[in-house]
Amino acid sequence: MKILNKSIERAKTPESVGIDSSVISKMTEEMSYRGINVHSLMILRDNKVACEAWSKPLTPEMTHMMYSISKSFLATAYGFALDEGEISRETKLIDVFPEVSKKQDAFLEKLTIHHLLCMTAGKQTSIRGSKSDDWLKLFINAKWIFEPGTSWRYVNDNYYVASKMLCKILGESITEYLTPRLYEPLGIDVPFWEHSPEGVEAGGWGLQLKTEDVAKLILCYQNNGRYNGVQVIPEWWTKEATSYISDNSVSEKEPDASAGYGCGFWRCAGMPNTYRAEGMSCQYAISFADYNACLVMTSEHSGLQETLDVIWKYMPKAFIEPNTEKESQKITLPDKSAVIKKPLSETEKLINGKTYSLRKCRFINFIGFPISVLPMPIVFFAKDRGGNMNNLKFEFSENGCIFSWSEDGGFKNSIFVSMNGEASLDEVVIGELKMLVRSYAYWENKNTLVMHIRPLSSIAERVLRFDFNGKKIRMYPSYIPGIDEKAKKVGDKLKCILIGRWFHWWIDFLVPRVGKILNPTHYGKMK
Repeated sequence: MKILNKSIERAKTPESVGIDSSVISKMTEEMSYRGINVHSLMILRDNKVACEAWSKPLTPEMTHMMYSISKSFLATAYGFALDEGEISRETKLIDVFPEVSKKQDAFLEKLTIHHLLCMTAGKQTSIRGSKSDDWLKLFINAKWIFEPGTSWRYVNDNYYVASKMLCKILGESITEYLTPRLYEPLGIDVPFWEHSPEGVEAGGWGLQLKTEDVAKLILCYQNNGRYNGVQVIPEWWTKEATSYISDNSVSEKEPDASAGYGCGFWRCAGMPNTYRAEGMSCQYAISFADYNACLVMTSEHSGLQETLDVIWKYMPKAFIEPNTEKESQKITLPDKSAVIKKPLSETEKLINGKTYSLRKCRFINFIGFPISVLPMPIVFFAKDRGGNMNNLKFEFSENGCIFSWSEDGGFKNSIFVSMNGEASLDEVVIGELKMLVRSYAYWENKNTLVMHIRPLSSIAERVLRFDFNGKKIRMYPSYIPGIDEKAKKVGDKLKCILIGRWFHWWIDFLVPRVGKILNPTHYGKMK
């Protein structure tokens, strides 16, 4: 089954399909004011794209890291497998992997794939925080927090185990299984999906997709599984997966995080009859079923509820009667152009073409966060981790600098970093990861070079600060959004949980030091 039309039909104007562009413009303005860094926005109504916008230098053809929106795609694979009789809701982990029953664990013997996908499995695990190649074993050995099916806890690793079960039953990868059933009918180019060392798709994270690809999925679900008049996803599954299956109020306090969980989809509290696919740092695909409308957004912001609150504030107002006469307002997103100072040629001449060797930070390497040019959320979750940057080389020209470096694993890269006021685009390759990065640099003072490197599909920007002192160099790595800011938010939450001046004193003492631990100074010298 193939659908040749790869693009969703575009409306002549937002107003022609009943979307008030002035309201959407106000929504994006408030998001910008609140510091919600939107990468892309697409709003659909009546099966047409009403309006869309990208933050430069992002473009519609670029893919984004979708994080937990990946779960909605794995859940779709599960729906296909149920419909085709390849699996049942009662299929147990020990049925697929009988070797794990050697543990003689009563809870493990009850664990089904449905428990995993509805987040009622009962394990508390952290596969991504381990360097072990056997992710299933890590899951099996993790502690139980409740009996399967008796409560709810959002655990990413549940979806990896479900992915591994499906691969074993189907006899092929999730990507191979979904290609003829989902990707081809929806006109989605076969995407990259991060996988385990054993070659199994991560399931709960790791998909890289275009904004429109995600729009096609949520549109298909909203239309009861039909796309361009063709039944792609089983109708019964689109209703079940997006329904209220699990009570998630037990572990979440924010209204939209506790309004109910389906299978790879969340119910929404902000508007009636609304559900969403959601990924970390505010990746959203929202279905407004009562209005035959969808919203897809990629961004980088830690405030999930804050972002949803802004959407609920404006979206009901945005739905109007179709009007072909009303003038439309252009929807734009902020352009993240670099603002720089003029480089100092004397310092450039001193270090131009020279290579610097950095001393390994043993403590950071020991705890598992060696410094890479890519942000931690990317490298740490990747199969082939880089880290321990070394052999830094700076080659200056009129417009910028060719920055070269190496990382553990034999990974070597060179990128052009703009210094002329415009961000430059280049590719960084670490193992199987290929990331298009936007970068710029400037001289903060005569001895300090500041370099910003942002993977376009990531939630974080790497900031490298280099201090040059003759043949010596000091490198200060950090992030935007900063780890210090995130640590403070965690500390504030702990203060709400732990009552007492003694606890608060320790929190205030420890939190400011977290950033210094995770972003240590790296020392080196010219070779």
